[in-house]
Amino acid sequence: MVPSSFLCGILLRMKEKFKYWQFVFYLPLYLVFFFLAERTVSDVTIINIPFDDKIPFIPEFIIPYFLWFPFMLAAIIYVFFKDKKEFFAMAWNLIIGMSLFIVVSFVFPNGLNLRVTSDTDSIFVWMVEYLHKIDTPTNVLPSIHVFNSFACGVSLGRVLWRRSHKITAIASYAMAVLITLSTMFVKQHSVIDVVSALVLSGLCFFLLRRFYKHEADDKSNNV
Repeated sequence: MVPSSFLCGILLRMKEKFKYWQFVFYLPLYLVFFFLAERTVSDVTIINIPFDDKIPFIPEFIIPYFLWFPFMLAAIIYVFFKDKKEFFAMAWNLIIGMSLFIVVSFVFPNGLNLRVTSDTDSIFVWMVEYLHKIDTPTNVLPSIHVFNSFACGVSLGRVLWRRSHKITAIASYAMAVLITLSTMFVKQHSVIDVVSALVLSGLCFFLLRRFYKHEADDKSNNV
């Protein structure tokens, strides 16, 4: 097993060469590989389990599902301007999770067979149907919706809490939870996708916090 101090050292050296503006260039690179995985990978393995069928279809949860991107964008902008150290931790968290998602998509093509039809005529059902048309039920492991929501929600909550905005911090955590639940209630992700994303997000959070503590210790020793 690779010692966490060794991994922290690698991240520290990478950080010195990877400044703020370069994070922007990761997104188009990610999108290129994402669309390649969507267009070229076939013979997917269905990964939903019987428990997923017991989760009810609640179309109203499409609202927090679609709030995912505005929530992420607000978190990234706020954390960037309020806490540079937390921003780096959050940005690396997102990059690690999204990169691992791409690797899994190519190595283990996966998909779901969960989508249902509804006889109810409502704006929420229409929004879910629109989502299902534009987003295929393939390459869903781990759920990037869940991973990124928690990466951004936790970092945003930590910054808000340290600045004594405790109610807003709790709202940030709650929003991440709602987005996570929405992925299952609109039948866009399975329990396996969600749990794997949460575990991966927790591991990345632990590693990155050790890394920044390691960095702070190194700086104090050099003073």
